[in-house]
Parts: sequence; C-alpha cells; structure tokens
Amino acid sequence: MMDVKKNLPGPGTIIGANVKIAGTLQDENEIIMHGKIEGEIISEKNLIITETAYVKGPISAETIQVAGQVHGSITATGKLEIMPTGRIFGSITTKDLTIRSGAVFIGKSVMPGGENALIEESDIKETVSPVSNAKSNAEYEVE
Repeated sequence: MMDVKKNLPGPGTIIGANVKIAGTLQDENEIIMHGKIEGEIISEKNLIITETAYVKGPISAETIQVAGQVHGSITATGKLEIMPTGRIFGSITTKDLTIRSGAVFIGKSVMPGGENALIEESDIKETVSPVSNAKSNAEYEVE
C-alpha cells in the first residue's frame, strides 16, 4: 500500500493548451491553466489563467491572475488581477482587486474588508447638479 503524504514540496500543476478537463482540479500548490476546464479549480496558493485558457465553473485560490476567459464565480482570499486579455463573467470575491485596461468584467464584486470598512448606503450622500456653464444638458457635477 502506498503511503500518501500531504503538503509535499515541489512544483504545482500545469495544464497544457490542448488539454480539456471535466471535473475538479485541486492542488495545494500553484496551478497554471493553459487549457479548458468545465468544473471547479481549487488552489491553496496561486492560480494563473493564461490567455489560451477557458474556465466554466467556480475557482478559488489565494492569488488569482486571469488573462483568459472565466465563466463562473471567483474567490481570491488574497489578490485578484484581471489582465488586459482577461474576460470574467460572474461574481468575484477578493480583498485586493486590480482590473487592467482592456480587461472585461461582467458581474458582481464583493470586497470584504472588516467591520471598519463597512459603510451603510444611507451614509453615502451624493448630490448631482447641472454644470452652470455647461455647453450641453449632458454635463453634471457630483458633489
């Protein structure tokens, strides 16, 4: 019988551009995704979705970089970065979000930040008024 150990040191998982997976992909180390997956991706560390990658399903990791296409929810316990070629269609939850120019994000974002970061919607006051010297009716100021 083989002795199975957890948390083995070494490289993580690399999925090639011509690989198609249906199911769950899980690694305690880094995952680099070049191919296609219909299913869940879980990493304890980094997850890199490259330009050639397509993911349909939920993904979660500490740090996530998206340069390919994701259709599903994303949970990054640390940082999420959407690169210029990245396309996300779904909800995201992260503490640190970077969206590069050219990236596409269609969905809902949640950024948990603790009790001190919570602001009630009723505490936000915004006044919109037309600009007095505006050349058209489409110019407004937000105070």
